[in-house]
Amino acid sequence: MSHAPKEAFRATPNFRERRRRGMVLVRLVDSAGETRPIMVRDVSAKGLSAAAQGAAPVPDEVVSIHLPDGSVAWGLVRWVRRNLFGVEFGTSVGPVDGQG
Repeated sequence: MSHAPKEAFRATPNFRERRRRGMVLVRLVDSAGETRPIMVRDVSAKGLSAAAQGAAPVPDEVVSIHLPDGSVAWGLVRWVRRNLFGVEFGTSVGPVDGQG
């Protein structure tokens, strides 16, 4: 099997989603039900970057973000660096509690 020459390789573009920068104080509820204030640093349709006022949530933890307008977003903590962390938002295909 022959391979194409490396000059023929074209990287697949990895477009980053538009992000909105700004600082807003919101509430995070972790998987243990503990509520803590966090400062959102930037947000996109797929996730957010935030700073915890205390300890950050742990990687792979499911959290919910309670926004000032009363809406709630949930997601998975993907990375943590000291008190900074990123959350990838989840999408629900059916009832969250598994019923119905």
